[in-house]
Amino acid sequence: MYRIVHTGLGRDEERIEADAVLTADDFTRIARDLVRPIQRSRKVGYVAARPAREGEVVVTRSETRNTAHTGDWIVTNLSPQRQPLLDGQGRLDTYVITAAKFPSLYEETGESGEHGAVHRAKGVVDAVWLPGGLDIAAPWGERQQVPSGYLILNGQEVYGSSAEAFRATYEPAV
Repeated sequence: MYRIVHTGLGRDEERIEADAVLTADDFTRIARDLVRPIQRSRKVGYVAARPAREGEVVVTRSETRNTAHTGDWIVTNLSPQRQPLLDGQGRLDTYVITAAKFPSLYEETGESGEHGAVHRAKGVVDAVWLPGGLDIAAPWGERQQVPSGYLILNGQEVYGSSAEAFRATYEPAV
């Protein structure tokens, strides 16, 4: 179950908190409860991907940790010009994608760079703006805490993205 917490000076910034992994139905209910539009979005840039090492730990831009397993992919977001994206502290925007999900999310471009083979995203996600951010159980088993950002529905998975990362890597889907 999730909670909507009102934050900010005027208590008008909603934040989502959840101790259990959110479902696609939860995502739809949250958007309805917040009376917020669901934004259809697609990745604008590219990613570099390389095979993970067993037990490799990645701390993401969205302030969460994920431990990779054999067959998983370490993915670094790239700009449309194929440059690695960095956060305000100069950290790479890197995360883990499971071996099972990676082929459905990305396709190869035939290019490569210092962070791995370059891929482009295949799909479209749904997103809801959360000015107060989120503190949720991520589908990969860790807490995900974002001060302001978006709740994302990607297939059946629900997770968050910081406003900075979302705006740098997504555009409205037409």
